[in-house]
Amino acid sequence: MRKIIVLLIVNIILFARENPFVPVVKNTTNNKIVNKEYFTSKEIKLPNDARNIKYLIFKYQSLTGEIKEYKIAINKAIDWHNPIYITTKKYKTKIVEVNLPFLNLYIKNHSVLIQTEDELLRKFLLVKPFRLVLDYKANRNFLAYEKKKINTFIKRVVLGNHKGYYRIVLYLDAKYKINLINTAEGYLIDFK
Repeated sequence: MRKIIVLLIVNIILFARENPFVPVVKNTTNNKIVNKEYFTSKEIKLPNDARNIKYLIFKYQSLTGEIKEYKIAINKAIDWHNPIYITTKKYKTKIVEVNLPFLNLYIKNHSVLIQTEDELLRKFLLVKPFRLVLDYKANRNFLAYEKKKINTFIKRVVLGNHKGYYRIVLYLDAKYKINLINTAEGYLIDFK
């Protein structure tokens, strides 16, 4: 009995890891950073018995990781000899600016740069409609400001003055993952 207990203890000591909470790395030779590969185009050839397209169904992964379907009704005749092309189109976006004496805000692609020397107190997201709220610590005296009809992923920008802080509200067109980076000139926000 003592031999079995000693044998178990020896095995446990020999095969135990130094830190069991660190994952075991099996392949250390492949440590490349994987860049996201974006969809650009796809050519689809229909079977020879296709005569009408009823629906297009896109199966996609959402921001939360769920697998969802998006169905588009077509109901049109088709010549199966001609291939169907699905492509993405990049729009050239202009920089949208909001300039105030104490703040410059620039919107381009899926990023927002806020140039200010004021300290960010808090940030939070609200839904219905989706919006990012940023509170900055400063006693500023200004009238409420609103910029509407921005043709980007941000639909509207509202600035309001409160006691001891001011608030910036960015109204978004959808739900995003937000990465806020503190820079030398202010804050850079990436929306993914």
